[in-house]
Amino acid sequence: MLKKNFLISLVVIQGLLIVLAIIAIIFVVFHKMSNNNNFDVKLNDIDLNDVYLLNENQYQQKVIKDDQVIFKIIDIDSNKVLKEIVIEKN
Repeated sequence: MLKKNFLISLVVIQGLLIVLAIIAIIFVVFHKMSNNNNFDVKLNDIDLNDVYLLNENQYQQKVIKDDQVIFKIIDIDSNKVLKEIVIEKN
């Protein structure tokens, strides 16, 4: 009887750990999805002389800071930064 109670408690603990793992995975996925919105760029905030149309869905923005040139490839529909390329001057 003692072995049976021990095995049942192990199964219950394992089930609880599985449920906690699933909840943690769901939480991380939603957290990552909400953090993707932090990279939004507004056209009003940038100099239009440094914006180049790549294709019908994307444009490129060039930013010069100190000894760096930053190229951002941005989606037109969602205004999210798809790729950022940093070139440093030595």
